[in-house]
Amino acid sequence: MITKEKVMKMRKYEDIKPSNLTNFMMVYYHARRTLTQIETLLKKAYGNPLPVRPRDRLNRLQFKLEQMAARYKQLQEDLKTEYQKNK
Repeated sequence: MITKEKVMKMRKYEDIKPSNLTNFMMVYYHARRTLTQIETLLKKAYGNPLPVRPRDRLNRLQFKLEQMAARYKQLQEDLKTEYQKNK
């Protein structure tokens, strides 16, 4: 039996609608867990330590997640400051 491989399709940033169903902290921790799981699967497939390219790509993605979290926290602080100023 031949199965079709699912291909990951990313939406454009502009096509993503705002949502209040989750909070950013929950999304961050889920993404972090998923990255760790991917790292574990890659180590099983390639051996430990990982080859340079997959390791560097995982590290880059981890860094970008941390940058997003830092930016989100900064926006929260900016909103809090703006709210206090307008109060």
